[in-house]
Amino acid sequence: MKKIFSFILSFIILFPSYLFSFIPKNIDTDFKFKNGYTDEKIMLCDEYAPVEISGEFKKGSALVYNFGEAECDWFNYFGIKYNTDAYAKGTITYTRNGENYSEEFFLEPSESGNFYSFIDGMLDKYKSNKLCSVAIEPLNKESGSFTLEGIGVFNREIPEREVFIRNGEYKLGVDLLWGGALSYLEDLNSNVQAVKVDGRIYVDSNASERYNAKSVNDNVNLINRFDPGRLVQQSYYSIIKDGYESGEFMGNTWNYNPVQGGNQFGESSKIVDVITTDSSLYIKCRPLDWAKPASDITPSYMEATYTLKDGLVDVSCRFVDFYGFKSESTTQEMPAFYCIEPFNRFVYYGGDSPWTNDPNLSYENELIFWPDAGYPNFSTTESWAAFIGEFDDSFGIGIYVPSKPSFLAGVYEREKTTNADPSKDGTTSYIAAVEWVELASFEPIEYNYSISTGTISEMRNAFATVK
Repeated sequence: MKKIFSFILSFIILFPSYLFSFIPKNIDTDFKFKNGYTDEKIMLCDEYAPVEISGEFKKGSALVYNFGEAECDWFNYFGIKYNTDAYAKGTITYTRNGENYSEEFFLEPSESGNFYSFIDGMLDKYKSNKLCSVAIEPLNKESGSFTLEGIGVFNREIPEREVFIRNGEYKLGVDLLWGGALSYLEDLNSNVQAVKVDGRIYVDSNASERYNAKSVNDNVNLINRFDPGRLVQQSYYSIIKDGYESGEFMGNTWNYNPVQGGNQFGESSKIVDVITTDSSLYIKCRPLDWAKPASDITPSYMEATYTLKDGLVDVSCRFVDFYGFKSESTTQEMPAFYCIEPFNRFVYYGGDSPWTNDPNLSYENELIFWPDAGYPNFSTTESWAAFIGEFDDSFGIGIYVPSKPSFLAGVYEREKTTNADPSKDGTTSYIAAVEWVELASFEPIEYNYSISTGTISEMRNAFATVK
């Protein structure tokens, strides 16, 4: 009875302050904190907090910083400043709904590192006002050094599920329930329209005039977002022989496959961080393993920065895996790129005179589903590939990857798009910039790519500016 009375009393006291935590004037957007530590105290936000330190920074053990239940302002985001010579796993414990709740995070070696993360359930409005402990253990070595130099907790505004940025040319959006993968791109200058003719959807610049048909959509999203396996996103594959229990997808054994958008069951990758400016959007997520449930979330991070420029969307990607399994090299999608199917003519340049405006482009007009076609690859010498509509001067969307890759391409259910919003149709056109890379734990992977839209000549000219 005393416990019930205590819970009710705590609820009555805390609930009003919890409600006030959603008032914008109380939201900290600086995400800065002071660092400082002694053997008995660590800077928690702007004040020293008593701490008991126990354990060792050893593999299979943990160095524990115990704060008891340190009172804080309401928070849904935390940051730590640290020094370590190892890749490490951390566990932060705080109160949530009146009970202690623990979640994992991962750190890279750094002499003066800063790590920030939303807490679990941030999109569902979970918050805490008590910090209990932080525990750290090394992953890539038996022992090492670690110092926790400071902690900050912040009450960030809860973002919408879809986050957008725009300039005069593009509106770009990411879906936070799909790991912040690129899920929306609209060309604002080319009068892109979707029209329906004989039950089929066509998309082009000024499509209403070109097809003599009424527009059914004047705000066409060019990215396919039928499910979390589509989009434009990071997706990596690893062949692990020992210690990993494979999942299953479409009746096939499926190896380790961190996917930014989530898994085959439609479950969400964890959003770790989101930072927006007028022209850029930064996302960090902890991806799911495609063939496994969310309870088997991967011990890895994906980062992506989307930047709007003249005629281009520039994207930088980063991935680091903390699993520790030994893997073998295999082909990677860098990135996986799914656009709307009405763009189903594949175009690239594979000639001997790159970047001279050589008109001898290569067209693939009858591509089908890529596994059925035997995974066709196309070698480029200008490092770009695109899908356009049915005419040579049709509007389209393309991707440039600076490493001169081979492009895998195909079309699923070609010429069968019926949805007035083709981005939500099951049909899709697909490109993957294919490279042979080992997905090695504790070895970050980084790459860049650019996206452009327009006619082939317009996209080619835009890509020439970043070649």
